[in-house]
Amino acid sequence: MNRASENGSVCEVKSVNESKGNIVVGVAGERVFVRVQGKGNYQISQPFCQFSNEIIKRGFHEFVVDLGDCSSMDSTFLGVLAGVGLRLMAASGRIHLANLNSRCREVVASLGIDRLSTVDMCDINLASPGNGGGSAPAPALEPLAMPQSMPTDPEGRARYAEMVIEAHTTLMQIDPQNVPKFKDCVRFLSEDLEKLRAAQKRSNS
Repeated sequence: MNRASENGSVCEVKSVNESKGNIVVGVAGERVFVRVQGKGNYQISQPFCQFSNEIIKRGFHEFVVDLGDCSSMDSTFLGVLAGVGLRLMAASGRIHLANLNSRCREVVASLGIDRLSTVDMCDINLASPGNGGGSAPAPALEPLAMPQSMPTDPEGRARYAEMVIEAHTTLMQIDPQNVPKFKDCVRFLSEDLEKLRAAQKRSNS
């Protein structure tokens, strides 16, 4: 379901079947390569968030995210991207958002993601990256496992809600102009999460 705020912004909480996206990843040298296919949305956000956290912990601090096959991005995925950019600051890392279409470029700029010091937008030929992304060849890319449906178990639902809340909180942190866009979304989901956690405690007592 969607949660609409008073000012018209929407927090995406849908069934996975409503919209498809896919993400493939690989590592070459010190670079992490990510290619988003279809829609960059809530569906691929949690797998991408988990992958990014794990690969950063392993010491990889430069990401090339190819968005040439990405038709659109929702606020959950954009918040996850922004979160990766923030985590890379401490390690003097970098995230290159490559090959964006005009629609995706516009939404990245409108939310202030391109103003993060660790983020740049560029065009790269991943078969032979040399325009803004270096000269190392792109690796073979493997797909991340995508969820087949929204989680229905309480713990899965709680983890999903936490991810969405964190994504939108990040967007509000990086640009104060995002606060009126997403504050109601975060409030609604935080209330739902509190109810879910309370129900879990009662069932475990």
